[in-house]
Amino acid sequence: MLPNTNASSRRAPRRDRPPARLPWAFLLTGLLGLGAGGCATGDVAMLATIAGGEQIRVPLGRNGAELTNEAGVQINSATFTLNADKKIVFAFEFTDSQHRALRSVRVADVSDEVTPALVDSASPAPTATGQWRGESAPLELSDPRLGWMATVSNTVRVFRFTLTFVDGQTLVLHQGTLYPAVFKSAVRQSLGQKY
Repeated sequence: MLPNTNASSRRAPRRDRPPARLPWAFLLTGLLGLGAGGCATGDVAMLATIAGGEQIRVPLGRNGAELTNEAGVQINSATFTLNADKKIVFAFEFTDSQHRALRSVRVADVSDEVTPALVDSASPAPTATGQWRGESAPLELSDPRLGWMATVSNTVRVFRFTLTFVDGQTLVLHQGTLYPAVFKSAVRQSLGQKY
């Protein structure tokens, strides 16, 4: 026989029990969530010191560093992935709303005093919609440019996009990217490291 599921057969909740107390961890999580809500407005930022001692403001949002949008150019991506050979490949992408012809695009990691170019394209070919995408050569985890991956703390890296247009004008944009410690640990472990 199936149980009766109509509303009249259900028990009424007991009203003599005190309300359940919320654990402190739950309250703390809620408060942190409220605090992080302010990040969506772009009011929260980190200052990152780059090569030459210049400080760059990196606005933070709910999903990490906000993407740069300046002078008609929107940075769409500045991150990395693992390829099939378990090597790190950086991928960079932007869209130029003005569809200007490009002479060159250079993307360098300027987070340290040495500023290695990850992409240096002398013949960039944006799409008809003004979108450009470039990738670095595959990098081993032991590559000196990836020394920061070995640290066990959160890391902010700043990438400098230098766009040179056919008319000779140059536009320089900085894009910060936040790499949480747990993300770096997962990458290291997937590459055979123990931490």
